Amino acid sequence: MDNVLYLNSTGSTNNDAYNLAVKGAVHGFGVLSDTQSAGKGRLGKNWVSPAGTGLYCSIVIRPNLSFTEFPKLTLTAGLALCTAVQSFLPDINFGLKWPNDLYCLRHKCGGILVESSTPNCPDEESFVVVGIGINVNTQLDEFPLELQQKVTSLHILSGEIYNIKDLYQKIRASLLEHVYIHENRGFEKILHEWRKRDVLFEKEMQWVTHDKEVITARGMGPDENGHLLAIDSDGKIHEILSGDVQQATNGEQ
Repeated sequence: MDNVLYLNSTGSTNNDAYNLAVKGAVHGFGVLSDTQSAGKGRLGKNWVSPAGTGLYCSIVIRPNLSFTEFPKLTLTAGLALCTAVQSFLPDINFGLKWPNDLYCLRHKCGGILVESSTPNCPDEESFVVVGIGINVNTQLDEFPLELQQKVTSLHILSGEIYNIKDLYQKIRASLLEHVYIHENRGFEKILHEWRKRDVLFEKEMQWVTHDKEVITARGMGPDENGHLLAIDSDGKIHEILSGDVQQATNGEQ
């Protein structure tokens, strides 16, 4: 398999791919590891990476887009991931939780962390690293106890065992395809398809503001910039630029 570095173990595939991108790794180059000792999630969280059971990879993207478009690639990558996984399990419905999580039956199955080159990086050298973690063949008891009511895996959902390298290839191809669509047909096309899979749409959800205020409002989906909109009981529309939103009932992660 070309353009991929296989590792038995690493700290973080995102760190590895980022360092390789700085050194010139090409568009579509990936790092795939059997396990991670310091897997990275959003907002400084760790990504639990049981050895041999999950897909832990990071893919270098050099998009033909302005730097201001780079944040939207989180949604583009999410749609690509959801589409690819759906093709492996066509009878199971997957959805997306803003901005970067793959969900099924109210349980988290995968996540994305997008990191980009610095704003002052020359256009011809700019890049994005798309980190992807999926619970593939993981058994429930392999997750930490505090996560077992919140997460799932492809194996738990279907009873099947999946070839992780085959899944990686499918996801990589889907990511490159969706980045191409974003480049050539615009973010609007991506956003239209993403909204169809929005697990928070019209659901009551909560988040904590920078002022430590807990807000409860109903999800309206992401806008044309990829920011999440929600409307509260007073009719005020909130624009959420970043952060962690949770469904307000039943303890969704």
